[in-house]
Amino acid sequence: VFPELAITSDVIVGFPGETEEEFMETYHFIREQRFSELHVFPYSKRTGTPAARMPNQVDEEVKNERVHRLIALSDQLAKEYASQFEGQVLEVIPEERDKENPESGLYIGYTDNYLKVKFPATEEMVGEIVKVKITKAGYPYNEGEFVRVVTDDIPQSVKLSS
Repeated sequence: VFPELAITSDVIVGFPGETEEEFMETYHFIREQRFSELHVFPYSKRTGTPAARMPNQVDEEVKNERVHRLIALSDQLAKEYASQFEGQVLEVIPEERDKENPESGLYIGYTDNYLKVKFPATEEMVGEIVKVKITKAGYPYNEGEFVRVVTDDIPQSVKLSS
């Protein structure tokens, strides 16, 4: 109904009593619903909690293997979701300089549907709304090309003073 809608979820894997069948039910549900991204965590036993006293604690190795399977699925779904925006011009709010390569002139920002985009920008653009053409869809980053600053379109009489 809304193909551009981004739906994300947090998933705790390995809660006491979780079977392989139940895990696979979750896996298939996520795949069928086409989540745009997942945040996956292994269940952590906390002393004094009711869950810590439950029988059938899931082995750490099993939990880690399930976490990795869901992260791989999340990466695949995120790439598929992002691919529909390749070639489109989207609004992005630049947040920070690319920490992996700070001298590159690249910045990281987010679209309104939480796509993370890496594109050429300047420090003055941080926090502004800018138009960016998505040149290469991917995950965790989409690559983009700066088009223009949107806030330049707002009449001076409407802009809020700092």
